[in-house]
Amino acid sequence: MSNAKQPEDLHRLFLDGVNDKDVDALLALYEPDSVTLDMDGRRLTDQAALRAMLTGFVEMVDRLDGETRKVIVHGDYALMSAAFTGNGGQIAGVSGEVARRQPDGTWRFLIDDPSFGAATG
Repeated sequence: MSNAKQPEDLHRLFLDGVNDKDVDALLALYEPDSVTLDMDGRRLTDQAALRAMLTGFVEMVDRLDGETRKVIVHGDYALMSAAFTGNGGQIAGVSGEVARRQPDGTWRFLIDDPSFGAATG
């Protein structure tokens, strides 16, 4: 598995993990104490719940494409956003994440909301 040397590498590695159906590679992109929202907005705060969500996601998605929209780095933290589409446009969204630099200089997701850009109200 590759490590994210820059925060935006996380987006590429996430796409690779989904398209390769590699849940272990995806899980490695997250800090053990990360907070992730599933596609319905429920908070996932443990590795077992995150693994279950990622497993369901890779089973549901034939192919995921996307690109980094924005990255703002401040010290060891990065605020990030990506746009993604999957299954021929049936799945689409704008994510919002916070990543944290690890002691070895690589980056991992700390907070992940895959539907951050969804309209509310």
